[in-house]
This record gives sequence, C-alpha cells and structure tokens, in this order.
Amino acid sequence: MEQPKIIINTTMSKEDYRKFLYIATFRRNKFIIPLLGLISLIGSLVISFESGNLNLIKLIIIWIALFVFTIAVAVFKVERRNAQRIKTDKTGAFDSINTLKFYDDRIVIENKELKSTGELKYSQFYALVESKDYFIFYLNVNQASLVRKKDVVNLNELQEFLTEKFGNKYKSI
Repeated sequence: MEQPKIIINTTMSKEDYRKFLYIATFRRNKFIIPLLGLISLIGSLVISFESGNLNLIKLIIIWIALFVFTIAVAVFKVERRNAQRIKTDKTGAFDSINTLKFYDDRIVIENKELKSTGELKYSQFYALVESKDYFIFYLNVNQASLVRKKDVVNLNELQEFLTEKFGNKYKSI
C-alpha cells in the first residue's frame, strides 16, 4: 500500500479563522488596498469640487476620511462574518484535529472527531496561498481549508512539495 510523502496534524482555532478572514479580505489580492484608495480618491474628488474649483486641503481630508471609512466597513464586515460563523458552528470544526496525508497525486484529509474523510487531487484545487502563518488551500473562490505552519514539522520540505504539486496555482503573500 502506498505511503504518504508527508503527514500533518493541524487544527483551526477561532482565532485562526479570524486571521484567515482578514487575509482573504485584505491580502489575498494585492490590489484591494490600492483599489479602496482609488475609490476613496474618486469619491473625494467629486465631493471636493466647489463650484468648479478644487480645494486641495478639503480633497486630502475627505480622501483620508473616506479611505478610513471604507477600511472600517471592511473590518466590520469581517468581524460580523467571524462572529456569525462561530455562533452557528454546530459541527465542532474549531479545535478538532485534521490529518492531512500528502501523496504524489492527491491529499487525503481526515477528521476523526467529525468522522469525515475526503480525498482531492491537486488539480481539483482552485489555488494554494501561503501567508506568514498558514497554507490556505482554496477548493474554490469562496471555500478554503487552513494548515497552520506551526503544526508542520519540516516546513521547507512541505513548501518544496507544494510548490511542485501546485505549480502556478501556488502563491505566496
């Protein structure tokens, strides 16, 4: 019987999920913050024009205020989504141990507490994003699974393995 190349036992705490939401909102796409800044600038330009004249001081103040407001709205949305997920979690998914077995052609994910097993080929994943603390396996644009780096015994070995298996679907942020 084929043996896995790498085995990782990992968990996801409520705090890990919260961090993931912030990563997914602000860091997954490097254009989000500049886009919010641009939208704020356009809004401030529209507001700043007084009878055809541009007031530079007013423009800068309104731009900063709109940008801060936009970021605050995004943070509020992340916190609300986090609270909703924690409140509605009846499965016990937080803090349960997920065992990931990496083979040459697939990953097998097991959770004994939830009595679940899944198997996916690397080609079935939408993307793999590596952050400072996590490997985030995206099954599609909106669904992901985390592996905490602190749960990985040989980080360099896993990084090399995943880079090879995911190719251009692998992104480091």
